[in-house]
Amino acid sequence: MAQQQPSTPIEVPAVPPGAFGPKVPSCGYLVEEIKGGVYWVTDGGYQCAFVVGDNEVVAIDAPPTLGPLVTRAIRDVTDKPITHVVYSHYHGDHIGTTNQFPDDAIRIGQEETYTLLDELGDPARRPPDVTFKDAHRLEVGGQVLEIVYKGNNHAPGNSFIYMPQHKVLMLVDVIYPGWVPFANIAMSKHIPGFMEHHDHALDFDFETMITGHLNRLGTRDDVLTQREYMHDIRDAAQHALELTEVKRDLSRDLVGKENIYVYFKTMYDAASAEAAQPLIEKWRPRLGGVDTFAVNHTFIMYQSLRLDLNREPYVVFFPATEDDAVGDEAHECAHDHSR
Repeated sequence: MAQQQPSTPIEVPAVPPGAFGPKVPSCGYLVEEIKGGVYWVTDGGYQCAFVVGDNEVVAIDAPPTLGPLVTRAIRDVTDKPITHVVYSHYHGDHIGTTNQFPDDAIRIGQEETYTLLDELGDPARRPPDVTFKDAHRLEVGGQVLEIVYKGNNHAPGNSFIYMPQHKVLMLVDVIYPGWVPFANIAMSKHIPGFMEHHDHALDFDFETMITGHLNRLGTRDDVLTQREYMHDIRDAAQHALELTEVKRDLSRDLVGKENIYVYFKTMYDAASAEAAQPLIEKWRPRLGGVDTFAVNHTFIMYQSLRLDLNREPYVVFFPATEDDAVGDEAHECAHDHSR
């Protein structure tokens, strides 16, 4: 019997101290009051929230990773009925178990959220009963929630949920306190909008942010830090565009052009990796996940600069070269005017 070869150990980068939050108890969730009846719930990977009013509760999201633990967390705090459910956006990983809440609880979401949920027809994510285009103000039991849509970002319909009395802001899937965003720039549908939402967030007068992911709350400093990181990513992506001509020639020499996907990928990967390296060195001590996702972020931003913003230099995949010329090839492109 052949002996198993020991697997190569995976080198796990160190995590900066600022990336850590409170420990999640063995029950599988942490529920804490932020201020004035505003609570957050986390399992260490996902977050949701609820607001306790005089005689009722407003639930905000219910990720499947927490599942029924969301209701259990609410019941740890109060036995008041859940009368309203606010959707941050349509994605199943954040509202995929909102069907745990009472059927008569009023669901609230942005118009794009309604359209997408209506198309998907998922019984676990009922389309909202109340919709809005730009903003909706919910006043219940002495609590105020201002739900504001500033345009496409991580996803169409993804909205700010602001509790002005307590200076608490919820924005899901945009800010990652202590960490860089998740892969593909947080799997965002619209990168320019994702970038703009850092500034939109800072327009609110908030002290604490619920971000939908990871195991700690955010602050204004976290928004400023991530904005700086994302601007560095944008600069690196512009540099990757400028490196493309050299990396294109390198790619052609390494893998040829017959398999164009391998050719393209080799070019893109080489440009993104070189452009991201100084950024990785700068941010490694400050944010978790830089080693894991900075090159990927640079690649995604590179494509956004090309596709969304039409940035130069343009990427030319198949430039004419002397090596490609054979005989009278130049004349093959000429029109035949003899007919």
